Amino acid sequence: MDSAIQRLAKALKASDPRAAVQELACTLRDEGMGQRAMYLLFAAQQKRLSGDDPRYDAVVDTMDLIRGGPWAKGSALFEFELTDAQLGEE
Repeated sequence: MDSAIQRLAKALKASDPRAAVQELACTLRDEGMGQRAMYLLFAAQQKRLSGDDPRYDAVVDTMDLIRGGPWAKGSALFEFELTDAQLGEE
């Protein structure tokens, strides 16, 4: 089976990367990947993309759904909001 990194790279090559990336996030969650691990996976990919790359928005929009809270606008993938403290960003 492909690693999560490989699966994310593949999703970004889809004709509709936004839909493919969000679908992958749901699949990874359903397979048991934790919220923090998933957020960090997507954050690492975000750092590899230029802000003007059309795939960039697909990644950061999905990161909002992973993080939860006000960023997710009612569509959070996890029950609780991921905090800065949990991400080690404080």
